[in-house]
Amino acid sequence: MAAVNVKLGDIGSQWTTACKQAVSDLNLLFRRKGIEVALALNGAGPTITVRTDPGILGTAVHGQTSAETNGAGKLLRAEVRLPVKLTINTPKGMREAGTGMAEVVAAHEFVHALGHAPHTSHLMAQTLYKVLGDRAAGDKLKAGAVAMPPLQLSDESVEMLKGIWS
Repeated sequence: MAAVNVKLGDIGSQWTTACKQAVSDLNLLFRRKGIEVALALNGAGPTITVRTDPGILGTAVHGQTSAETNGAGKLLRAEVRLPVKLTINTPKGMREAGTGMAEVVAAHEFVHALGHAPHTSHLMAQTLYKVLGDRAAGDKLKAGAVAMPPLQLSDESVEMLKGIWS
């Protein structure tokens, strides 16, 4: 099984928590789906460096990933940039989005870094809609009928990642 290092920069406590959860949940999902790659915080292998970028608006639920791969599409190195703060509009005004919503954004970018370039569906959808929870911990992102967390990959995404990492 291939190992990929995830190196967290000075990204703040919410993103640190969300990225750690994304690494854990993606590893469980990858094992369950037979995708032969494991993410590790401060581990070995090619590195995904994570940092925040004040140029990415926190009202948008996305980050930006740039990755360099070898001829087989396997990661050599990547940089994931996330908004400094992820926000959601509530009836009481703007507030910081919950960690679950941040986990979905981070996981989406990590999967891009692993070679999944296109936007398809589920976790890798082009458009993710905010679903307001009763409190921040209940916030989710929705792609079609799929609300996350928990993280979900489409069959198409699983096959694409297996093609790269098997």
